[in-house]
Amino acid sequence: MPGYVIYLDTLILKLLANFFFEFILLWATAQVTKTSTKPSRIALGASIGTFHYLLFLLAGYRLIPYYGLLKFFPILIAVSILMIFATFYPNSKGKKLLQTAAYFYGIGFISAGAGLAAGYLFGSPANPQSTVGVLVSISTILIIAELGWGIVQKRIYQNVYQLSVRIILDQNSVDVMALIDTGNKLKDPLTKQPVIVVEQNALLPLFDQTTAMLFQELNLGNMNVLSDNTDENFAVRFRVIPFSTIGKEKGMLVGFRPDLIEIIDNKEKYQLDRAIIAVYQHKLDKEGSYQALIPPELLDKYNNANHSYLHKSIERGEQKHATTSQPQR
Repeated sequence: MPGYVIYLDTLILKLLANFFFEFILLWATAQVTKTSTKPSRIALGASIGTFHYLLFLLAGYRLIPYYGLLKFFPILIAVSILMIFATFYPNSKGKKLLQTAAYFYGIGFISAGAGLAAGYLFGSPANPQSTVGVLVSISTILIIAELGWGIVQKRIYQNVYQLSVRIILDQNSVDVMALIDTGNKLKDPLTKQPVIVVEQNALLPLFDQTTAMLFQELNLGNMNVLSDNTDENFAVRFRVIPFSTIGKEKGMLVGFRPDLIEIIDNKEKYQLDRAIIAVYQHKLDKEGSYQALIPPELLDKYNNANHSYLHKSIERGEQKHATTSQPQR
């Protein structure tokens, strides 16, 4: 029987490296799938994988039996499923759990392949550089979680979470691209109607020059201009919407009640329930892909009557803009 020399420090380093890899892999899976979990749960899942790796190493040293069984593919799958359950269940279950598992395996295979390629590239087929391989694998996971998924997520926002909205006022209309934003919980204090936040520049075609200048002054905080306004139609439509946000406990948006709001979908028009338009002085998206934030609750009736996929989009939506998310109480 061949003898083996086991260096305890090397064994510990291998186990620590494996634990860190498993931890980062589970963390990245949680980030990509937006699945809620705790660091302690991630550590538990990583510990399960590392314990299996310890048994595999000990079996390789002939200290315990079942070396062939421990590297048997169904056993590896079973261990990975146990890791996923320990980390994500019950926060993720059913189809969500299957989706989480798919991302776990996808990220794992990509990172492991990159690490294996780097190990052979910087070493040799007989003696690959395992340290380099581990570092490249971890780096690949981080890139997927932070950079790669950010790009994919942006495309999802552009194609799933956005819709075209038409705002009509006094026979004038503007079309804006609106982001479905679950963080927008603003309400009109008078009517309790939901509020759509729209960039000021996008709304200018609705107003004559006097009204446009009036909104600009109001957004700058000059409320004295209201005393000079004698337009009764404007007075009825005008709204002041208080809000609170991080870094600014008390703020105010000025807005108005339009004549009509429509969703434009494949050249078909669907009228929304009555809502208030809040005029936002700055750009909502620096790249200009959307000019408005629309609350999900405003789309409920539209969604139930016309497009079930939109409701799924809303359920998966996230708080994109905290700057207008909380009404003042």
